[in-house]
Amino acid sequence: MMNWHNLPEDLKLVPDTEGVFILGDAYHNIVYVGRADNLNKRLSEQPDPQNPCLMRKDIQYFAFEENPNSEGRERELINEYNPECNCT
Repeated sequence: MMNWHNLPEDLKLVPDTEGVFILGDAYHNIVYVGRADNLNKRLSEQPDPQNPCLMRKDIQYFAFEENPNSEGRERELINEYNPECNCT
């Protein structure tokens, strides 16, 4: 799944569909995993100002996956990567 894209330049590649997304810092370290009913809209709103951890990170990259079972897939990815900013 990990096909990194640049924020915000590559948002045009993101569909308006349900799925999961991963945010990465300047070194491609995974710092956050999330899900959205509309991936394009959600990624356009990142980083989330309500998440102080994300505000401290230099979010430069994202990956996404269209998935109608986004809630289950989000849990799988969080368990797999244990991203720092999902713990807040």
